Amino acid sequence: MSNRPRNPLHSYSASCSAAKGRPGLRRADSDGDSISRADSSSTGSFDNAPGNISNVNGKSTPTSLSRSQSSGRLNSLQLLKYECRDAPHFDLQEDLHRAADANVQAMIRIRPLSISEIGSHGFGRCIRQESARALTWLGQPESRFSFDYVASESVTQEEVFNLIGAPMVGNCLAGYNSCMFAYGQTGSGKTHTILGELDGLDANPSVNRGLTPRIIEHLFAKIQQDESSQKLENVKYSCKCSFLEIYNEQITDLLEPTLINLPVREDHKKGVYVEYLTEVEVTSVQDVITLLLQGNANRKVAVTNMNKESSRSHSIFTCSIQKKNGSTNKTLHGLLHLVDLAGSERQKLSGAEGGRLKEAANINKSLSALGLVIMSLVDIANGKQRHVPYRDSKLTFLLQDSLGGNSKTTVIANISPSSCCAIETLSTLKFAQRAKFIQNTVVINEDTVESISVLRAQIEQLKRELQHTQYIQRPSLYWFTSPLERSNKLRDFSESSYIDPISDLEPPPIVNGCQLSSLESPQVSSRRCIGEVGNCSMNCIWKVRMLEGIVAGALRRELAAERFSKHLSTEIEYLKYLVQQREEETQCIRMLLRFREEKITRMESAAAGSISLETLVSQENRSLKEEIKLLRGRIDRNPELTRFAMENIKLIEQLRR
Repeated sequence: MSNRPRNPLHSYSASCSAAKGRPGLRRADSDGDSISRADSSSTGSFDNAPGNISNVNGKSTPTSLSRSQSSGRLNSLQLLKYECRDAPHFDLQEDLHRAADANVQAMIRIRPLSISEIGSHGFGRCIRQESARALTWLGQPESRFSFDYVASESVTQEEVFNLIGAPMVGNCLAGYNSCMFAYGQTGSGKTHTILGELDGLDANPSVNRGLTPRIIEHLFAKIQQDESSQKLENVKYSCKCSFLEIYNEQITDLLEPTLINLPVREDHKKGVYVEYLTEVEVTSVQDVITLLLQGNANRKVAVTNMNKESSRSHSIFTCSIQKKNGSTNKTLHGLLHLVDLAGSERQKLSGAEGGRLKEAANINKSLSALGLVIMSLVDIANGKQRHVPYRDSKLTFLLQDSLGGNSKTTVIANISPSSCCAIETLSTLKFAQRAKFIQNTVVINEDTVESISVLRAQIEQLKRELQHTQYIQRPSLYWFTSPLERSNKLRDFSESSYIDPISDLEPPPIVNGCQLSSLESPQVSSRRCIGEVGNCSMNCIWKVRMLEGIVAGALRRELAAERFSKHLSTEIEYLKYLVQQREEETQCIRMLLRFREEKITRMESAAAGSISLETLVSQENRSLKEEIKLLRGRIDRNPELTRFAMENIKLIEQLRR
């Protein structure tokens, strides 16, 4: 199946970054578009244009070009010159302590200016990046924002992956759920960030491929590394993938496009899931790339005034990972969600009409629902009581665990630096700032069914060892042990009791029924005989107590069986009564039918003149009185009431248990 049509505008890919000594970076005109040298060639010149760039405290601060200066087409070298001066670069730095504590992170990614933006508003910018974690919106008044990361225009796809993509893979393999979604206005670079250039992934991957293919490559590399390094522990991984889109509030399976309008279900074990969604088991990077290309080719895209390949749907690529340790019987589960949201847009700027306008309305509706969910979660984090409207949209319902649930979530807010997008950029910055304050409750997804049995066996063994140690150190604890343990201890004690060291001498004399040792006095032998008698008494005592325990257990089981028998007898009586009521109801219905048939016969006779009107009225009154009597009896003996009473009794018994 073919992929999205490849955009031919790639000749300008690495010019600006190469001028800065950095790897190639696509100059985005939209989500997945780049600028070509042919589109930037012109006769206009801005080499000597005053007021383009001003220097404030050593920082490059862009200003708008005049209309006469921006009316012409730009030469690519001049465009490169001004762009490189305008966009300062800040190296992204990972804060390990901050990343470990935060379950929700927010990143701002700034895309380069597009040709259309430069042509309409020059190099005027609405933001100024202050550091790798802060930027300022240059509106009235100026607003400063701080985030976990701020990626400048010259930051490459690989740098973004190393910062937020690689840790996500580690989290999933450790048993955590992870989610990453890109948010922003249409044409801000969301699809470029999440998917990037997918052409040639199987043979010659592009340096501009997005986070999804890079995460998949890193995931299988880590899986292969773990399986080879933990062969002795018999560690095995399994991975399943699914790909869906939400188009006009309908869920479509991108791996099986004939499955449309799929229902969303919620289960206490599985959580929120899409019923009938195709899940394909994969074993290699190539398998996932095939699914990715197949699903991306089926996704809804269209041309608008702001984007040549505008995504008209939200897409969610999900990878389910299971890790099983054969030596410990421990199983870890991790879910990885990669979400590419459709961009918000204004009809005035996008020029959407007809079907495109309906798509835009549904996109804006679902994004508004997402914003309301985040605002409610922020209020809850601040200690307020709020209802979170997850079910207002299919998107928020599917992302329920990722927002306020069990997931490590990363929000990538893509923005345009152009002054023509100032309002949309400010809205995106506020959205990402609110998302930072969401509090997720993250736990390791571990299957502990088999581990519990192993731990219980270890606990029992430790208890036995502890009791044995206490018995040796404190013999007074004898009476606090069970009869069986007392018998074992007495047996061990009797086996380790006095042994005559001189076996070849003549038998010692017998005194008071006890045989004296040839080397012991009568007093010592008396004490030994008393000890043997005491051992016999203790053996008799524990045997009696053991028999008492057996009898008590048998009585308890007999009482339980008797109670259960009474319960079954009561239920049988209820069922018999219910059957009787059903039969009475059937008989009542038959009587009513007979009354109706007689009424029809009387009406026909009256119409034919066989009976008088007075006779008809009297017979009708008599018939109606009988019907009323039957209906009253039916109300008093309604079988539904009996059935509800039985269900109520069962629920009460379950609560008592």
